[in-house]
Amino acid sequence: MLSDGMKTEDLRSLSQLGNALWLDRELSRKRTAETLEAVSLLSITEEAFLEKASSVLLARANREDLRLQAPFLGDPFFRLLPEERFLLVALHVERWSYHRVARILQCAEEQVATRAWKVRVHLASQPGSANKSGASKSVPVLGAVGVAPRHPSCPEFHSLNPWTQRFLDEEYASRERVFLQNHLMACDDCRHALNRCGELYYHVEKMIPRVEAEGFEDLGRMMDLIRKRKDPLLWTWQDAVRAFLRRPETQLLLLVILVWWAVALF
Repeated sequence: MLSDGMKTEDLRSLSQLGNALWLDRELSRKRTAETLEAVSLLSITEEAFLEKASSVLLARANREDLRLQAPFLGDPFFRLLPEERFLLVALHVERWSYHRVARILQCAEEQVATRAWKVRVHLASQPGSANKSGASKSVPVLGAVGVAPRHPSCPEFHSLNPWTQRFLDEEYASRERVFLQNHLMACDDCRHALNRCGELYYHVEKMIPRVEAEGFEDLGRMMDLIRKRKDPLLWTWQDAVRAFLRRPETQLLLLVILVWWAVALF
């Protein structure tokens, strides 16, 4: 079961995801709170809680996809599919691994990488991408994938899953990363490719909305209430009565008593 102390960063993560899946802030808080309450009823560990809640949030956003409503049309980020917005927040804001995102999306890690590149290129190439951070124009994507190997030590070239993206997402193991860092110091072509990819990468990052601290403080208060309902030692007598009346066997017993009372009267 969910332990008493859900991490503050997990609440922040869920708030960030809800903020990206619903443009309306009140609706976002409501949907995130409802998800927290529903998932808290499951017999899962705290470790699994965040991923399960994220999956439920995304599934609900997919059902309620409102991209075609007028408020969404001015922001290229909110014209993306819910899963695409989820993916960008998971990778850029939360810095989740491909492995973790793949578990939530129920797909292969390679699919996470190719989807991420596709949506990044699409979003970066959108004209008029003005936002609060000051990003106001699209960036060139040509050459951002890397270059065809010119030396034996150059990374393998994949146009749909470039090594430059994987490097910026910190998906390389430490030994591979050290190798690439040493290679970049000696190879101008690969270093320039990484710089071009970085321009695209951080341009996209600026277009992702962030949630303020108060956005997840409300969720923290709600989790306190949920924990209180689940721990009888913290109940008032009113809490105990409500819990007793919510039990199915209690409701069945009351129904039997009412039927017996009605038969006795008539």
